[in-house]
Amino acid sequence: MPCPICILDLVQLRTINKQNIMKTLENIENVNIKKLAELYLMEIAPVKKFGILLKAEKLLKTYNYKSKAKLFKDFQISYFSSVNSSQKIEKGKKENFDTLVLYLSASKNAGVDICKFASTGCRLACLVSSGHALIEKRAGKNTIAISRIVKTWITVYRIDIAESVLVEEIELARKRAERKGNKFAVRLNGTSDLPFYQVINKFPEIQFYDYTKDPDRIELPNYHLTFSYADTSKARLKHYKQALKRGQSIAFPVIASDFEEACAMPNCYSMDNTDLRFLDNAGKYGILKAKVTDNLQSGVKNKFILSANELREVIDILEN
Repeated sequence: MPCPICILDLVQLRTINKQNIMKTLENIENVNIKKLAELYLMEIAPVKKFGILLKAEKLLKTYNYKSKAKLFKDFQISYFSSVNSSQKIEKGKKENFDTLVLYLSASKNAGVDICKFASTGCRLACLVSSGHALIEKRAGKNTIAISRIVKTWITVYRIDIAESVLVEEIELARKRAERKGNKFAVRLNGTSDLPFYQVINKFPEIQFYDYTKDPDRIELPNYHLTFSYADTSKARLKHYKQALKRGQSIAFPVIASDFEEACAMPNCYSMDNTDLRFLDNAGKYGILKAKVTDNLQSGVKNKFILSANELREVIDILEN
């Protein structure tokens, strides 16, 4: 099996000079996980990035987890998941919901692919670089990006730790919501597409939900899924049709100027009012207004973010 931590393919891996990797590891021998994440973010040389990943994996595999508080202190992060932490998620307050979301470093941004079914357009226009993260990036800062890399490495290399922390944070957030008289929901794939069934199964009374491009992801009584558009390849079209047969809606990102026109199409409805997809009962095709990211136009160019006419064409294929 190929090494799961490397974003390079096997052909590339065979060309890597092992002496360079060992030298990289020796140079960062005493660096902590947060510093490794910062180094990874700033590094551009594939060989050196791979060396940093090896070191991060080693540190995490040997880390002795004792408590969430100690983990946060050791790894210099202040939280793992968060509640009502974006403008879209906060819209759930209109329905009296507090929503806990986990944001990781999407796609291959942390050197590991946590969105393996993502298309090129999706990766380029990913909302991981929107909102607070985009504001921070434009200000020349990278605190959020580094924190998400650290959390991604924890999730990939030590899922046992990630699950323990998430269970603790979900339980705490649920109790806080109850004290306020609010309902509570959880979305564990805010910027990822991973299976978190071990966590979901621990809370049968809590409503979980996600967007996914994974055709094999299954719903549970407390886990609602919305299938996400990627492109119009033959395999993808098959996945969309399968999702529709399962009763799942398909989420389409549409350019902002065409949003209202798209929502007015037959069987289409806005997914912009809230993020609480498990409350939807309006149609087969949900319309998301494309968020501003650094690579928004790349998403448009790659036909991941659609115009109203392009959306109409895709729906025609699905309907006929």
